[in-house]
Amino acid sequence: MTEAAFYPVLGIDIGATSIKFAALDSTGALAHHGSEPVALRSNQELIGQIAAIIARPEFADCIAVGIGSPGPLDLKGGVILSSANMPGVQNCALIPELHKSFPGKKFRLDNDANAATLGEWFFGAGKGHSDFAVFTLGTGVGGGCVFQGKLQRGFNGNFFEVGHIPVAAFPIGNSNARPCGCGALGCLETYASATGISESYYLQTGERCTAAEIASRAERGDHNAIGAYTLAGQALGVAAATLTQIMNLTTFIFTGGVAAAEKLLRPTVVQTWHDHALPVFRPQLSMTFTRGDEHAGILGAAALFIEKI
Repeated sequence: MTEAAFYPVLGIDIGATSIKFAALDSTGALAHHGSEPVALRSNQELIGQIAAIIARPEFADCIAVGIGSPGPLDLKGGVILSSANMPGVQNCALIPELHKSFPGKKFRLDNDANAATLGEWFFGAGKGHSDFAVFTLGTGVGGGCVFQGKLQRGFNGNFFEVGHIPVAAFPIGNSNARPCGCGALGCLETYASATGISESYYLQTGERCTAAEIASRAERGDHNAIGAYTLAGQALGVAAATLTQIMNLTTFIFTGGVAAAEKLLRPTVVQTWHDHALPVFRPQLSMTFTRGDEHAGILGAAALFIEKI
């Protein structure tokens, strides 16, 4: 990790429902933070929205722009190939188009969960760790991994798509496995995301509620709401144990809006992990549910210019 050459940096975090952005200076302080609903209907609409953010007068001095986006991505080409949560965006040549509009600026694109992982590594709960996994629990479920002191990106930046671990796809043909936006059945995010928790509650009650509303009901003793979060915790525990068996990871950071329901999730996640992880790993377990890190994606996007690649 080295000091960035370009300050201030504009960090842009593209989420499934909103775009968050801010300038980051050399001390890690954020300025001119903002958020707006994300444009999902077409490539040009999304490109135009991001270009308008970059063109704001308060960001005129930002000659470097880091962008975190849902994937899969073509990192080399700077293209958003597709996203389960952005159905109107396909083969979007984001960075080439932004270069045309802002030829004097430098751009980097990465998976939004990778960016959030960088944010945690440089500025948050991952600071000082050489091996850890991040689960971003929002509209969907993303993930990032620092392994042996390096953020792992894999093929075209699509490493560690934990939201699509098939936690409930077997036995093959299981009619109870939920369909995912990626086209598969039983993916983690269909149970542990805000959307998945809402669906769990709806299937039991016929009532549509947000994950936050369901958390509030669970805290008041609503057994269906408790059940929705228990199912989410079980799914997360199975996914975390899978990563432990494959990569020997035992440090997990859960971030995003759903992570605020730590009291409802932690006991089940920990117990399920213990039920599935090999005994040799159990004394090493560390799980952090973050608080006040709503800027992790922005920080991580900006940190793309701090990271030594």
